[in-house]
Amino acid sequence: MSKPKLPNFDIESFASSTRPVGVYWLILILLSLLILLTGAAIALQTQERHEAYRTLQTLKREHATLKSEQQRLMIEQQTFSATSQVVRLSVDKLGMFYPTKQHRQVITLTPEPPKQGEMTP
Repeated sequence: MSKPKLPNFDIESFASSTRPVGVYWLILILLSLLILLTGAAIALQTQERHEAYRTLQTLKREHATLKSEQQRLMIEQQTFSATSQVVRLSVDKLGMFYPTKQHRQVITLTPEPPKQGEMTP
């Protein structure tokens, strides 16, 4: 068996052949850095999106609470306006009024004994 021949390494040919390899390494490093920066940017955007979603959910809950409070206040307002409307209509159309002491009468449910001279049914 014969020994395999090793290629002769010439320093000038080695120096000229490494330049393209160095450019490739530089491009590879730059691309790797860009990939890492892109990954970091995606992570930051995802974090911001999650925070915005949490804020949105908090605002939705607050909106629902405020909406129910508004509905309650509207019902209360309608109740008060309806009461004043009833009073105004009863006074204007039916001639009703608030009684004074002179207009009050006490009605008892216990029967009084008949007076002399009256007939009982």
